Amino acid sequence: MKKLYTIGHSIYKSDDFISLLRRDNINTIVDVRSMPYSKFASQYNREILKHSLKEKGIYYIFMGDLLGARYEDKNLLFDDGRVDFKKVQEIKPFQDGITRLESGISKGYNIALMCSEKEAFDCHRFGLVSEFLVKNGIDVAHIYPDKIVSQEKLEQQLLKKYSKKLPEADLFNPNITDKLRIKLAYKLRNRDIAYNAITKEGDE
Repeated sequence: MKKLYTIGHSIYKSDDFISLLRRDNINTIVDVRSMPYSKFASQYNREILKHSLKEKGIYYIFMGDLLGARYEDKNLLFDDGRVDFKKVQEIKPFQDGITRLESGISKGYNIALMCSEKEAFDCHRFGLVSEFLVKNGIDVAHIYPDKIVSQEKLEQQLLKKYSKKLPEADLFNPNITDKLRIKLAYKLRNRDIAYNAITKEGDE
């Protein structure tokens, strides 16, 4: 099975970040930040990061224009201005980005998608990109300093967080499957973390 990782740069020191990549033999970082700069950790500004990774023999590829989460197009937004991940997954630039990832994996690159949030659960790399990848047969694992967390485990966290808002199968609703509950939970998470084109807040 094809596999891909994700990581959030947070405020890790450069050496610590590189160590995490080395631990899992990552040789390619794909930056999925819409704005590839950090207010709190300048070592992750696009040009600086690309240079530091190159020194360590790690490729840097910017794909925030294809797989980022910041959109202003009204056709891609909920009524309240938040980005609708399902609509984004249907557009050609996003699908072109996915195709490039699949091609890279097939060529033997060990890829980690990178965004800023330490917690994948709070980031579009989980709710937008990884959700789509898993549905298309790619195994996704999220890198933390002390562990690797599978997409499936985060989906269980998703179900737990939104359990009171999700329908349950019963005598009158026998068609409520786990698959449907996860789908609905992803939508709720989307609403909670997505960038808002009106307020300019939320996941970038």
